[in-house]
Amino acid sequence: MWHLTLAHIRTHTSRFALTLLAVVLGVSFVAGALVLADTSERLFEDEFRTANAGVDLTVRDAAAFDSAMGVAVERDPLPLTLLDEIRAVDGVVDARPAASGQGLLEADGEAIVPAGPSLLASWAPEPFGAFTVREGREPRAAGEVVLDVATATAHGITLGQEVTVRSETTATLTVVGLAGFGAEDGLTDTTVALVTLPAAQALLDLEGVSEIQAVAADGVTPTELQRRVGAAIGTGYDVATSQDTVEAGAAAAASRVGMVQVMMYVMAGAALVVGGFLIANTFAIVVSQRSRELALLRAAGATARQLRRSVLGEALVIGVVGALLGTGLGVAASAGLRSLVGVFGVSLPDGGTVLTVRTLAVSVGIGVVVTVLAALGPARRAARVSPVAAMREPSGPVPTSRARLAAGVLAGGAGVVALAWTLRVGAPVAVVSLGALGVLAALTLLGPVLAPALARAVGRPLTGVTGRLARESAARAPRRTAATAMALSIGLTLVVFVSVLSTSVRGFTGDAYAEVVTADYVLESARAEMLGGLDPHVHHDVADLPEVAAASRLRFGHWRDDGATNALTAVEPDTLGEVADVTMVAGSVSDLAGGGVAVTERVATERGLAVGDTLPMTFARTGDQELEVVGIVADSDAQALSTEFLLSMDTYATHFTEDVDAAVLVALADGVGAEAGRAALDEALQPYPTVSLNDQAAAAAARTASLDQMFGLVTVLLLLAVGIAVLGITNTLALSIVERTREIGLLRAIGMTRRQVRWMVRGEAVLVAVLALVVGVGLGVGVGAAAVASLGGEVDAPVIWPVGQLLAIVALTTLAGLLAGMLPARRAARLDVLAAVASR
Repeated sequence: MWHLTLAHIRTHTSRFALTLLAVVLGVSFVAGALVLADTSERLFEDEFRTANAGVDLTVRDAAAFDSAMGVAVERDPLPLTLLDEIRAVDGVVDARPAASGQGLLEADGEAIVPAGPSLLASWAPEPFGAFTVREGREPRAAGEVVLDVATATAHGITLGQEVTVRSETTATLTVVGLAGFGAEDGLTDTTVALVTLPAAQALLDLEGVSEIQAVAADGVTPTELQRRVGAAIGTGYDVATSQDTVEAGAAAAASRVGMVQVMMYVMAGAALVVGGFLIANTFAIVVSQRSRELALLRAAGATARQLRRSVLGEALVIGVVGALLGTGLGVAASAGLRSLVGVFGVSLPDGGTVLTVRTLAVSVGIGVVVTVLAALGPARRAARVSPVAAMREPSGPVPTSRARLAAGVLAGGAGVVALAWTLRVGAPVAVVSLGALGVLAALTLLGPVLAPALARAVGRPLTGVTGRLARESAARAPRRTAATAMALSIGLTLVVFVSVLSTSVRGFTGDAYAEVVTADYVLESARAEMLGGLDPHVHHDVADLPEVAAASRLRFGHWRDDGATNALTAVEPDTLGEVADVTMVAGSVSDLAGGGVAVTERVATERGLAVGDTLPMTFARTGDQELEVVGIVADSDAQALSTEFLLSMDTYATHFTEDVDAAVLVALADGVGAEAGRAALDEALQPYPTVSLNDQAAAAAARTASLDQMFGLVTVLLLLAVGIAVLGITNTLALSIVERTREIGLLRAIGMTRRQVRWMVRGEAVLVAVLALVVGVGLGVGVGAAAVASLGGEVDAPVIWPVGQLLAIVALTTLAGLLAGMLPARRAARLDVLAAVASR
């Protein structure tokens, strides 16, 4: 039987070509996501390991947590006197202090603004420093600097040239050396300036040092040294081994790739589900066409089990081949995935692609399992047909069992109730997901029952003989029609869902920002750093302009909330009212000046908070704190400020070390026109090349720019799943032509022309596509509206209908259906009439 299985696949390769493609594309998403995760983790780990090579211990100021949302927290500096205490510990061979921070480079009067950080650090020799001089020498005096080779090469900087470094203070330094980072020329998307420790402290205005690194004596393990140093210097310091530092840093950096990974997994799921329908449909048709062959095998002594194993064997071969090809495609696309990560502001270090045994096992396993499971139903039906029954002409469609009908009705009813309940009163996103899955399950189970009536109803506009025949052909093969339409409708459901959700989210996000923020101009970093990245001097220089009536700062931070990470925004209570119209349900913005926190209505309701209550908050710098609730903010207004928790700048300074602004909201003075105000601001911002100056409209649009990128990317990837489903129509019709050869021959014999045959097949393809449109658009609109209503529990989120996009989806899907039927129609029209009539 195994030889027969392989022979059948070789003989009918074209039947399984599109099935194989569906497996390949689905598995490629899975493999790509796994390769991205492994590669990013390994590359970040290698980078941090290089940075800590030769160092056994790192001492920093203690923090309640190391990182939040992929951002390492900034710590207070260490006193330099701590260096002598560490050097005196038994087992410490040497220890050296280090200072680091942001330092923007300028060469030939032009700022060098990388996509990533502008790093300023103190020079350290081996084994403390990861940078080694390749040209020139190390810095020895306050006026000297060493640059990384990558930056110097990219900007034509040579030894002896003067560059300017802008940090807390500004200095002009002479380049005395060029250094590489391990085997690389520098850090990815980063400029590096290395100066002496006193120079770094002066530029960073740092009283003390950022950290102290220590090397253990021979025979002393890092863990033992960690214990000894911790005992010697006492609590209040974070004493970490190099391995702990590497793992923590790599994990924080790699976590920022998580969004792309989740999207890849979602796309993989969609592609595999759509592919599953195509696989099941293909095998069902092939088994039906082989009924006589299977009957002869049964008559020759083959058992039902052998026939079932034969069909599953075909699925196994296709699954293995498709999974291997898909894994290879996912690995080959790894370079593109790195660019994809870059869209979200995360640059991976240079290095090779990481392919692990786990990736191979999971990718191949998923491809094989999905293919075999999809073929399980057709295999069982093949085994259940008796030899005598299989030799007869087909008597009609297989009736749907009562159990299947009952399960479909229950699933559909539960799904509709969940979505309707969400639309009416709002519900968590999980309820929306369960509702959508319930309706999809119901359509899958009840598809063969609903398909005939839906096909005749949707196909009513198809007139004439060819139109009626197309309708009846789709109606009398309900399982085939339902499976083909469902594959396409799932893809369309996801595309429409994303379209409705993205349009609504963009709309209310932009509108909420424009309604709340009344400032004439908004200053933000052009590099989109997680915490903002604006030099605090920007605020002072702008606020002092006579053309400016008010300049109010915003800062972002993270805090731990019972193990989870939450974001917060710090504001200036005395000036916020001049640049924003924030509605307070209770309390006032000015109450923040005395300390405490303001929360949104949603948070207050969920946690039972009122003004005067306390909210437990954990900060990296100050640990567990109890902050008084001094105000409750309207949900939509707080959303415009990117938070559900508001602090004052003074409270922020108590609990955070970070000293960068996220934005500066600027209101022009009375009588100052927009052009005059912009000119004054442009001149004041000349020393700050990383600042982006936007008017209110541009700032509101910037709020949705990242959403546009994300939703656009998801839509493009989902269209691949739709493409698989459209190819499924071609595949199904092509196989059905073989099944209906005699029928088509008889139609030709009684006078149907080749042109009419072509239009009959094309009409059936369009009918299936439109049937999928009705289901996909209807379900996508419903789930999208329910998802927006679910978000309404957190923000005021009205549904905004993307009418233009929906019309485009309808037109393109109809056209795709017509194109999908062209090849099968051509094949049907070219059948020899006599040979077709004589076929059985």
